[in-house]
Amino acid sequence: MSAPVALVTGASSGIGAAIARRLGAEGYRVLLVARRLERLEALAAELPDAEAIALDLLADDAAARLLERVPSVDVLINNAGFGCFGPALELPAADQAREVRLNCEALTRLTLAYAPGMVQRQRGVVINLASIAGFQPVPYFATYAATKAYVLSLSLALDEELRPSGVRVVAVCPGPVPTEFQAIAGSPDAQHTSRLARRTADEVAARCVAAIRRPKRVVVPAAVHGWLRFAYRFVPQDTVVGMAGRAMRKRFAR
Repeated sequence: MSAPVALVTGASSGIGAAIARRLGAEGYRVLLVARRLERLEALAAELPDAEAIALDLLADDAAARLLERVPSVDVLINNAGFGCFGPALELPAADQAREVRLNCEALTRLTLAYAPGMVQRQRGVVINLASIAGFQPVPYFATYAATKAYVLSLSLALDEELRPSGVRVVAVCPGPVPTEFQAIAGSPDAQHTSRLARRTADEVAARCVAAIRRPKRVVVPAAVHGWLRFAYRFVPQDTVVGMAGRAMRKRFAR
């Protein structure tokens, strides 16, 4: 029997690389997708069975090119994404538009490219990396939070649509994770966050891989964020947004 195939986007560092390592340890053939070929090749050399695929997911034909090269996968992990931290009107509009294209459009294109094959085979799992920022609006992280709300909503809806065919779609919603993402986003260091709320890339990766075996619609790696998600249902949205704004202003002032 051939090894199951998993495709991981954003695999050159952080959570994506950690997921790839865990999948490799579990016997998957891992297809590593990102822009930085040297990093991908170095990671592929660590794994028992892996292939590096350098690709800019912002290209209009990225999903089609990837599907042509890799016609089917057992597991698709949409991890690629980035965010811009700061007052929305002070951040470059082009960067925020790129956030939307990568976090939402590229993820959607890849999911819609690979899900039909999964449905035909009546098996498969799509793991979409969302965020706790998708649970509510987040001032000073406005566009990023909006993209992750989209990812969460899309994942929930597609899971309901595809579940009868044996295909599952899971939204994984981590909180702060100390990775290159923080530096790219211009976000305050995740180390300032309480350890109760913070998770390492490997801890998030472990939950992602566990979700392949035991899929559920939403996975929240830190229990404290799961409690907050539940509590938000009973708090007026204006209050939640105000609390988030005050918290982010404090972080932004550091």
